[in-house]
Amino acid sequence: MKYFTKVHFIYDDDSVALIQDMESNEFDTNVVSIHVDEFIDSVSLKYQEIEHLVVSVSQKDINPILSIAHKYNISVGIVPIASRKEQLKNLYCSTKLKENIDIALRDDTKGIDLVEINGELIYSQGIIGTVPLVGDKLKSVRSSFFKTLIYSVKKFFSIELQKFEITTKNGQKITTAGSAIIILNHTKNGFLSKIFKFNQSMRDGKITIIIISPYSVFEYFELLASIFISSKEKKSLPKAMGYLQSESFIINASSSQRVRLDDKKGIKLPLECKVVPEAIKINASEEFWSKNEKITSTKETIKISNLPDSGESVKYMSNHIPFFKSASEERFKELFQILRVDSKLDRIFLVLMVLSTLLASFGLFANSTAVIIGAMLVAPLMIPIVSVSMGFLRGDTNIISDSLMKIGVGVLVALISSATLAFFLPNFELTSEMRSRINPTLLDLAVAIFSGIAAAYSKSFKQISQNLAGVAIAVALVPPLAVAGIGLGYGELYTFLGAFLLFFTNLVGIIIAAVTTFWLLGFSNVVKSKKSVAFILVLILGVSYPLYISYDNMISKYQISKKLKEYRFLVNNKYIIVDNATVIFYGDTKVVNLDLAVRESLNRDDFEELKLDIERLFDEKLFIKTQVKYIS
Repeated sequence: MKYFTKVHFIYDDDSVALIQDMESNEFDTNVVSIHVDEFIDSVSLKYQEIEHLVVSVSQKDINPILSIAHKYNISVGIVPIASRKEQLKNLYCSTKLKENIDIALRDDTKGIDLVEINGELIYSQGIIGTVPLVGDKLKSVRSSFFKTLIYSVKKFFSIELQKFEITTKNGQKITTAGSAIIILNHTKNGFLSKIFKFNQSMRDGKITIIIISPYSVFEYFELLASIFISSKEKKSLPKAMGYLQSESFIINASSSQRVRLDDKKGIKLPLECKVVPEAIKINASEEFWSKNEKITSTKETIKISNLPDSGESVKYMSNHIPFFKSASEERFKELFQILRVDSKLDRIFLVLMVLSTLLASFGLFANSTAVIIGAMLVAPLMIPIVSVSMGFLRGDTNIISDSLMKIGVGVLVALISSATLAFFLPNFELTSEMRSRINPTLLDLAVAIFSGIAAAYSKSFKQISQNLAGVAIAVALVPPLAVAGIGLGYGELYTFLGAFLLFFTNLVGIIIAAVTTFWLLGFSNVVKSKKSVAFILVLILGVSYPLYISYDNMISKYQISKKLKEYRFLVNNKYIIVDNATVIFYGDTKVVNLDLAVRESLNRDDFEELKLDIERLFDEKLFIKTQVKYIS
C-alpha cells in the first residue's frame, strides 16, 4: 500500500490530542499540524504546498474545508474522534484510531460527487420551505432540545403547501404542492434514510430531491414517527413524501420561500441544481466504497404518486394544512346528503321519541337501569344534533333551521309524554335514578363532549355501525328529558330545571364536540359562519356558570360528607358516630341525611344539641334528617 509522503493535519480544540499520533505515524509520512482557524485564514497563501489534507474537526468546520479542497484540487482524509459518532457512522469508520489514520494517509483516493446550486456547492443539503424537526439545524440556534421541540411544534400548525415547479435534466416538468423540498448530496445514514431506501450513491452522478407534502398535521406526525421511531427502512414511501433523481433540476415556487443551503440563507429562487462529478477526492474505508459504488446510468427516477397533482395543488396552496386530511369531495357529498335527510322532521322520528321517552320514564319510576338503557337504544334525538353540528361548521342555514326545528319538536314531544305519564302516576316519589339527573356538573359536560366525538366520528365513516352513536348519545339525552317531564307533571320546578339543565348541558357538549370533530376530520378548514361561532359561544356561556355552581356544590357535598364520617360527636355525655352522610341541595338549602350509631337513646335535646354542633362545625345553617341505629 502506498502512502502520501507529506500531509497537512487540520485539527480543532477537541482533537488536539491526535497530533502526536499523526506525527508519529509508522508510514514515514511527514505530517504538518495546523489548527483549523489558522488553516482557513492562511490557506490561500499555502495551497500550492498542500497535496493532501487529513481532517479531524467538527461538522461545521468540515464544509469550509471541503470547499477549499474543491477549489484548490486537494484530496482529503477524515479521522473522526470517538465523540463524533455521526462522522464515524457516515464514513463507516472503524472505532480503532490507528486503522482510521492508516486509511487517511493512504495515497489511494477516489472522487465523490457534489451538488452545485446556483453556483454554490453544498456538502450536506439544501432546503426550500419549512420542515419542522427534519433537516433544520435548530439545535445550534436554540439553547436546549426542549426549546427546539417547542419551537418546532409551533411550526407544525403554520405549515403551508406551496406550488412547486420542477424540471429535470431530460425535460420532464412536474407541478405539485408541498411544504418543502430537500435537496440532498446523499441520504446514507441520514434521518431520511430511516424511512426509505433511496438507492443513492455518492458516485452515481445524480441529485436526489425529496418533496415533503403532508395533507394534514396528523400526516406530518406520522412522517416524523417514521423518521425518529422506526429502525428499519421501508419498501414504500410514506404518504407525505415523494422524490426525484436526475443529473440536474430547475426548481421554482409559486411564492417567496425560505431557501437554505447548508448554513447559508437568503438564496433566491429559482434554483439551478446540477451534479459536479468527482468534485472532491477522499480516502475512505472499503465499506464506504462498497456502499457508494460508481454508477453511470442516466435514467431518471420520479416517485410522486403520494403528492398532490396540479388540480389538488390549487386546493391546498397558501393555506395552513388542517389537523386531519381534508375530506374528499365524494366523501363530503355523501355525508352531506345523509345529514340533509337527517335534519328533516318525519313521523318515524316522532314515534321513536314518544316510545323512547315513555320507556325511559317507566325505567326511572321502576328505578331500573336496564329499562333506561333500553330507552337509550331507541332514542333518535342524536340524528338532528349531528346534522345541526355540520350545519354550524359549514354555515348551512337550511340544515341549521331544519335540525333545530326537529330537536325542538323532539324535546317538546318528550316533555309532554313524560309529564302526561307522571300525571297518571301521582303517588311515586323521586327514585335514585331520577335524583341522579337533577344536579348536573362539569363532569356531565365532559361525558357529553366525548359522546359528541363518538357520534360525529361514527357518522363520518359509513363502515362504522351507526348503533355506536346511538349508544353514546342517547345515554346523555333521553333520561334527563324524561326526568324534566316528570318534574313538570308533578309540578316540581326544581326537578324540572335541574334535569333540563342536564339535557341542555349534554346538547351543548355534543354540538361543540361534533363541530370540532367534523373540523378535525377535514370537512371544513374553518367554522364558516360567524353567527354559528357566536351561537356556540352563547351556548357555552349559558351552561358554564350553573354547571360550575353545581360542580362546586358537588365538592361541598363530598367535603361535608367526608368530614361528618370522620368526626365523633359527644352530646350531653353521649357518643354519636356518623355511619353515613349524604347531602342533597334543594335550591339554596342543604339537606344532610345522617345514619347515626349510638349506645344510648337520644332525646329531643340531644338532637338539637347535635344539630348545633354540626352547624358550628361547618359555620352554616343546615337542614338535618337523621336515622338512628342502636349498638351494644
